Amino acid sequence: MKNVAIITGHFPPCKGGGIAEWALGIARELPKIGYQTSVYATNRKDRVLTVHKDESFSCVTMYGRNWHEFHKWYSMYYMWKILNKNPETIFIATTWGMAKSYSYLKKKYPLSKMIVVAHGLEVTRLKEGKELTTFKNVVNDSDLILCVSKYTKNEIIDRVDGIETNHIKFLPNGVDINRFFPVENTSGFLNRYNIPENSNIILTLARIIRRKGHDTVIKCLPLLIKKFPNIQYVIAGPHRKKDTYLDELKLLAKELSVENHIVFVDYIPDSDLNEIYSRSQVYVMVSRTYNDIGDSEGFGITFLEANACGCPVIGSTEGGIPDAVENNKNGLLVPADDIKSLTKAIEKFLEDQSFRRKIIDQGIERVNNDFTWEKLTIKMVKYLSDIKN
Repeated sequence: MKNVAIITGHFPPCKGGGIAEWALGIARELPKIGYQTSVYATNRKDRVLTVHKDESFSCVTMYGRNWHEFHKWYSMYYMWKILNKNPETIFIATTWGMAKSYSYLKKKYPLSKMIVVAHGLEVTRLKEGKELTTFKNVVNDSDLILCVSKYTKNEIIDRVDGIETNHIKFLPNGVDINRFFPVENTSGFLNRYNIPENSNIILTLARIIRRKGHDTVIKCLPLLIKKFPNIQYVIAGPHRKKDTYLDELKLLAKELSVENHIVFVDYIPDSDLNEIYSRSQVYVMVSRTYNDIGDSEGFGITFLEANACGCPVIGSTEGGIPDAVENNKNGLLVPADDIKSLTKAIEKFLEDQSFRRKIIDQGIERVNNDFTWEKLTIKMVKYLSDIKN
């Protein structure tokens, strides 16, 4: 049986995050196709890996202080321990930083393999100099680079001129359809989140940061409320304490006199995710790109979660979002910061129920056909098998 070790700094239990969801989805599927799978996750106070004791994969905590500064050496130590027991191990590093030391180990353990997953920000924020040189070395020494969007793939290729890039492949994020699916309304749910009954819910479930474009949605509300007075815009997600963006959103809502149509929710637990997605008329995340600081949307896994729960989506045309949202298939795409286009798109879903139903059905079918972790894991293994030893 082939041995796979997933090396990660992101793994549930944690509060959301596409990297953590990627690691968990792949870890659950690999054992089903004959891979002995272990997850090596960094130690964190809020991460108790014993919750996975009944899973088909095993979990190991990687200990060490100040992982951010010393991750190269800590990951090298744990990979070395793994290779001493099984020199043919296939590693999956969920970010390229966890694979920095592999070039040293590869020389001694040539039968091992390295797969690196590229999500977005860890690539687009790279700067010229030592960091970029190290990144090029990781790409060059790895057997397979998996990019969650075509946008991320192109960003990598632009940065690694002069080296082979045939092993850089597009493999989108996935969704667990056994976890995300349409549910019936339950009593008390709306009261828990102070959402009025019979609301037309517009939902954004994401970190409350400027890139996500919550302010663009708020600017659409005055016109929308005239047509649909029962609209409630639910903004769910954590925010950074030192970031003023949340306060700016609340001030904007007050200036536009729409504060009674917005509900701020800090965190929605997993047990309520299906219902908030299922109850929402539309899920919206119109992210913008800040090229000067490399701040962009790598994919947008919440679009798939919403689709799986029977909720149509609206995304911007920025970054990797067009790989998550196919216009007129599982949702609608609009330019970032385009209030007029976004207002029109939301109106379309609120006015035209036959169109909304069509997009819901197509969205569920699209997830089932192309975005389950089962199918993505099989595709990843095929990519690896096609690589020449």
